[in-house]
Amino acid sequence: MPTVSLMHKNLKFELEEGEILFDALDNQGEKLPHGCLAGSCGACRIEITEGAENLKPASAIERDTIEAISENYEKRNGPGSLEARTIRLSCRARVLGDVSIKPLK
Repeated sequence: MPTVSLMHKNLKFELEEGEILFDALDNQGEKLPHGCLAGSCGACRIEITEGAENLKPASAIERDTIEAISENYEKRNGPGSLEARTIRLSCRARVLGDVSIKPLK
């Protein structure tokens, strides 16, 4: 069973393989930031600090939203500001193995 570590709270949860990260944590009483829960607003963005390879690849909707977020962020904070980070949307990311995350503001 995959585990998700919440780095900002030093907590770890077991999830079913293939579950959507946001839903799985919500079902266990852990609330993450969110907005539309459809992958288009970006309010649920998270940084994958470990185990990015253990998530199902991002869908087209998620990729488009992350790209738009990155462009807007870089306009405000300078080029390359997010290059080293692995950003995903918790409402769209499906867990296949162990990952560590932290929400982004």
